[in-house]
Parts: sequence; structure tokens; C-alpha cells
Amino acid sequence: MALGALYFIYWLYSPKCISGECNNGCGIKEQRNTFRYEGCFQSGKAHGYGKFHDITGEEYTGTWVSGNKHGNGKYIYADGSIYEGEWFNNKRHGKGKLSAKDGEVIFEGLWENNNKL
Repeated sequence: MALGALYFIYWLYSPKCISGECNNGCGIKEQRNTFRYEGCFQSGKAHGYGKFHDITGEEYTGTWVSGNKHGNGKYIYADGSIYEGEWFNNKRHGKGKLSAKDGEVIFEGLWENNNKL
């Protein structure tokens, strides 16, 4: 494959800053037909408060550190279930509540490394 074609494929499918400052500031970054992130960035990664959603319907709103869910946030899964609570390096960790789509609480308590304690 020619270098020009490879560059075009990379350009077409790599995330793009469509608004604001997506390196060190706040803005909107999206990847074609994949995801959209609105919030703050540090060194080009989600950092601080922001909202992420993808084509499956999953959505996270909360704090980020170096591109990872970290701190407090709310995650809505594709099946409609919701986790609200603490995150550490992209994993449910600390106090949190997992609820079904209808609002019924599945588990509320402590989490460690994505596992209920």
C-alpha cells in the first residue's frame, strides 16, 4: 500500500479536534463513527471534567486523569444500567452504586478493581 494511502487512512480514522483546544485546554474531539469527547485535555488526553459517548450508546460523564476515568463519574452502559461512583484507572474502585435500567439497585457499596466487595 502506498504511503499516501496509509496517511489518508490514518487521517480518516484518527480522532480529530472539532472545537476548542484539544491538546492543553478544553474542546471537543471525535473519531469518525466511533466516539465523541467533550471536556478538558492535557497533552492531548482527556483530563479533568468531561463527557464521553460512543456509537454503542455507552456514556461516561465525570473526571479523567491522563485519558482514564479517575475520580467520580457516572457511566451508562449500552444495556441501560448505570454505575455512579468512584473510578481508579478506568475501573470501578471505591464507593459506588450499580443500578438496572429501571432504577432497581443491583449493588451499592465498595468496589475494588471492578469487583464488588
